[in-house]
Amino acid sequence: MNKILKWVGIVLGAVVAIVLVLVICTYVLSSRALGRRYAPTVPTVSIPTDSASLVRGEHLASAIAKCTDCHGEHLGGTMKISDPAFGHLAAPNLTRGRGGFGATLTNEDWVRAVRHGVAPDGRGLLLMPAEAYIHLDTADLAAIIAWARSVPPVDSQWPASQLGPVARALLATGKLPLIAAAYIDHSEMATAPPADTTVAYGRYLAQIGGCTACHNAALSGGPIAGAPPGTPPAANLTPGGIASYTEADFFRALREGKRPGDVAINDFMPWRFTRLMTDPEIRAVWKYLRSLPAKELGQQ
Repeated sequence: MNKILKWVGIVLGAVVAIVLVLVICTYVLSSRALGRRYAPTVPTVSIPTDSASLVRGEHLASAIAKCTDCHGEHLGGTMKISDPAFGHLAAPNLTRGRGGFGATLTNEDWVRAVRHGVAPDGRGLLLMPAEAYIHLDTADLAAIIAWARSVPPVDSQWPASQLGPVARALLATGKLPLIAAAYIDHSEMATAPPADTTVAYGRYLAQIGGCTACHNAALSGGPIAGAPPGTPPAANLTPGGIASYTEADFFRALREGKRPGDVAINDFMPWRFTRLMTDPEIRAVWKYLRSLPAKELGQQ
């Protein structure tokens, strides 16, 4: 009996030691990723002040880039995730109000944050979709910044984001694309094609609108990386998935959140913002999607 108890103790001790080592490694690796500094080259961008640019910036931030989905309609911030296991992640207050960052950010800080997903101190921003915004044309980026800086102050204080054990484990093992600055090409300098109902402009809108973040680079859909548990797979947007759609069906999907047959689209799809897109913009995206090669669900 004593021998059995001794071996049980040894096994339990080994298990505890292994778990402890894994916890320490997870914490060290995730902390290294969180603490990494980035130094992208940030060009000087002239920020406009005319009313047309402000209107353009508000439209881009709401309907296309969907900045207001995370930061709120008035950019006062929101709590995006609050879960003890995953963590507490807030989209910060971007205004000049109490608790906001708007008063301290320079033009270069705005460009660095939006296009590159990098904070003023060089850290990679969490949940900042720079993989989409790296494609922003400089004029469109300047318009978004101009509008954001013009938004009236909002008093809203949010706690600093903290990752829980699950998020740290996923980050440490490379399973959670939480820091876009770590994997985007910071040297990319995008130029938007003329705004029109063309395939080229539709591709641009799909890029800066973050479609590939959920539907993958091939837009063939499948499981969404980093999505909350229970989120259904993203739809296949290639002709292999929406071959039966008409243009009117696509308009209804983006405007009303309904598939053909009056089937509701999961609210993870930000149709509350795509409904603000203009008819020419939706038509351009539709033409772009129809131009893609047909893929099976999830096929790259």
